[in-house]
Amino acid sequence: MVLWEHPFERYLALGSLVVIALSLAVLAGKRLLEPPALVLETPPVKKVPPPTLKVHVKGAVQRPGVYSLPFGSRVEDAVKKAQPRSDAKLDDLNLAAFLDDGQEIFVPSKRTVTTAPSALALSPSLPQPRPSPSAKAKEPIPIVHLNTATETDFLRLPGIGPVLAKRIVEYRRRIGGFKSIEQLLDVKGIGPKKLERIRPYVRL
Repeated sequence: MVLWEHPFERYLALGSLVVIALSLAVLAGKRLLEPPALVLETPPVKKVPPPTLKVHVKGAVQRPGVYSLPFGSRVEDAVKKAQPRSDAKLDDLNLAAFLDDGQEIFVPSKRTVTTAPSALALSPSLPQPRPSPSAKAKEPIPIVHLNTATETDFLRLPGIGPVLAKRIVEYRRRIGGFKSIEQLLDVKGIGPKKLERIRPYVRL
């Protein structure tokens, strides 16, 4: 049995086989030359703990000490950690304020400090003495700075009334500021005696 009667048919069949073989070879070569497919792997997400701060709580609390709290916490959170006592005066604290690292929180107590009763107070039969109006304690004279004080501040100095206080302020404005305490002598109404009287309480 003859498969191909003519030589042309034989050559055509062989050519087809060669073309198919070459095509398969080219496809195989492309697959070998192609880089392997990249597989992207998502790295595992590490859980980072939130930043914290430390505060010191003391005073009218059951557990005073240093506490670690997350940033953004408030005074109320720290006080709750320390467990306030029944006598804690929380109204004196701003519980809504944000905490700062290293902050010290003192919780005050409702208890007031009382002095020991005197012997006269323990004896109901003895009358209690009344303080005389002249026994009022004198207020300490504050230090007055000549170049920043107001008329009200100058009125606190001994021997300085409203008129003199106004003259001092006007003189200071006119000269552009005091350079020495002795310049007060140039103010009308202030002599050497009055200057020595107020000298301990004035500064430049």
